[in-house]
Amino acid sequence: MGTKHKNETNRYRGDTSYEYMRDSRQTFNCWEVVNNKFWPHFHSSIELIYVTEGELKVTLNSQLYYLNKDQIFIMPSYDIHSYDTEDYSKAYIAIIPLDSIPTYKTLLSRKTFVKPLIENSPNAEELLHLFKKLCSYNSDNKEPVFSGIRKGYSYALLGLLIKESGLIETENNKTISLAQEILLFLQDNYLKPINLEEIAAHFGYSKSRFSHIFNGYFDCSLIDYINGLRSRHALKLLQETDNTVTDIALSCGFDSTRTFYRAFYRAFGCTPGEFREV
Repeated sequence: MGTKHKNETNRYRGDTSYEYMRDSRQTFNCWEVVNNKFWPHFHSSIELIYVTEGELKVTLNSQLYYLNKDQIFIMPSYDIHSYDTEDYSKAYIAIIPLDSIPTYKTLLSRKTFVKPLIENSPNAEELLHLFKKLCSYNSDNKEPVFSGIRKGYSYALLGLLIKESGLIETENNKTISLAQEILLFLQDNYLKPINLEEIAAHFGYSKSRFSHIFNGYFDCSLIDYINGLRSRHALKLLQETDNTVTDIALSCGFDSTRTFYRAFYRAFGCTPGEFREV
């Protein structure tokens, strides 16, 4: 088992491009990911996950779930969620923009899922088949006919999940939460030399109070979260440019290459140089 985990981790390093592809929320995406880890985030698209091996930790709106083999999880639009793997996990992830499925977009503007976690599904085999088919017709396939195929499989997948989870009326009040405001602010400013004092002042809190609030929402420190955002941006630059590691570190908001290397390794399990060699 230990050898398998090591090999899967190496494979995951080769798939880290999906770490920043997930930020393209208006683009359909479906892929298989090993040892999933991702910082708290939210978006307008629906995100679906099917665990095929191991155990995956999912946090949805500060509530923790443990997913095992053949369990499915639904992340509704604009709900804050994150992933973590303590030992080993393998799963399919599908990101479905609501604009691509207008019938369900209308329905889900008024209703939300009764339960996000689907366990012991009688349709597990069919659901897994749909995830695999969606992956085979990913957005990488640019032929116009594939757009219709993706839409069809998306409708089928969501239809089954709605049947199993059920829907309830949701409040019309869509005011943004403090947690969402914080994430939006950090997304807009993480490349700048921002610090705890400035961010706390922006939201009207002392440093200690804001740190407590942030840790309570996201179960990590503010600096770890910011460095995670910077590392994901650096990963994209490492793959798409020939810029030096030092230049990339500075352009991503890191004050030193040492801090960059430490944060990048923590996020992806490899150094920037090792990533470029993959």
